[in-house]
Amino acid sequence: MRVLFVTQGFPEPRMIGGQIASYYSVVQLTRAGHDVACLCQVTSGPTPTGDTAISEIAQVTPVESVAANSLMRYALSVVDPLPWPIRRYVSAKARETVRRIFEIGSFDIILFNSIHGATLLETVRENTDAPCVLFAPNVQSTIMELFASFQLGSLRRTYARLQWRRMLTFEEDRLPQFDVVCAYSREDAEQLAAIAPGAKVAACPIALDIISMRDAADELRASGASAPSADGSSTPASDIVFVAYLGWRPNQDSLRWFVDEILPTIRKERPSTTLTIVGAGGPQWLERLEDEHTRVAGTVEDITPYISLAKVFVVPLRIGSGVRVKIVQALAMRTAVVSTSKGCEGLGLEHGAHLLVGDTPAAFAGAVLQLLEDPTRRQVLADAGHAVVADQFDALSPSSRLAEICERVAKGSPGRDTE
Repeated sequence: MRVLFVTQGFPEPRMIGGQIASYYSVVQLTRAGHDVACLCQVTSGPTPTGDTAISEIAQVTPVESVAANSLMRYALSVVDPLPWPIRRYVSAKARETVRRIFEIGSFDIILFNSIHGATLLETVRENTDAPCVLFAPNVQSTIMELFASFQLGSLRRTYARLQWRRMLTFEEDRLPQFDVVCAYSREDAEQLAAIAPGAKVAACPIALDIISMRDAADELRASGASAPSADGSSTPASDIVFVAYLGWRPNQDSLRWFVDEILPTIRKERPSTTLTIVGAGGPQWLERLEDEHTRVAGTVEDITPYISLAKVFVVPLRIGSGVRVKIVQALAMRTAVVSTSKGCEGLGLEHGAHLLVGDTPAAFAGAVLQLLEDPTRRQVLADAGHAVVADQFDALSPSSRLAEICERVAKGSPGRDTE
């Protein structure tokens, strides 16, 4: 089976979130014996990652077609019927690239990696009769609704709510146009089905290379390695690590909430507690956070040392949908996790058994302090969490839910789970 995989950015096994999830989607399909070609929509200029890793397992066609954020574009989006997160991916260059791809060869199935790629659906349909599958890693309208609710000031809140309603309309319109829509969790599948009752929706869990992540982390700990710094030297591992793509507003919100309302409580009890912040796309205010106990690592080549050598991995997410890939990564590396309820939803993890959960600043700070002061408790939770993710989210397991769904759809039989 030949698969065209339409994605945003370059799939990358050493990073976080959508990039690593995209990479292991391709891994699952190639391990099942299928030929994959990737159309990667990227911004012009340098990107945080390249196409080296994905090019080893798939044919890659990058297209610099993603509009950069700017105040002018935000202003114009007020009168745009499309929400700005979707408008960014509308591109004549990308449409022309799709046409050229189909002139060269044919495909048995087209897999879109997120709703953002739906801007190319019409062009794809014009050039092929192959079925189209959407992998929806989250419910975008839910994220935007939550984002609007946290905005301070009536102007910001009004703009955010306008964008949310347009995203909801876009999802209502586009979801039924796909042959099948896949979601990471049952919760998200139910939400998507409620938004677009005509859509065929299936749950398809995230999958990563859990064993390799565990082994790499164990090797680093055994060697007594230190986390690399920006200048190539090594620094001691942090007590706490925060990892996220910081160009995404919900991640900026979670970091702000953590450093403004949670970290002061932690440092009141443990003044020398260290924090490392890892992630590309950081805003300028991030630089002001650096001090003797707070390190801003920014873009890194590999997140493994930062996660595996930290004592506690924090996910203070207030705005989100879908499944947090970063929690699966941290538990794959057997690092203890403290999260909000929103951060860990859809993963089947239990507070007190696999991780600790706190939804208020006091509760979150208390959970972090508990783990910092009790290494035995940290290890018990990390090991229990690892057992869950190894059982449920291993991309290298003999069977692949994603490959199974794509194979059924390509044969014209979506299967019972898409009712």
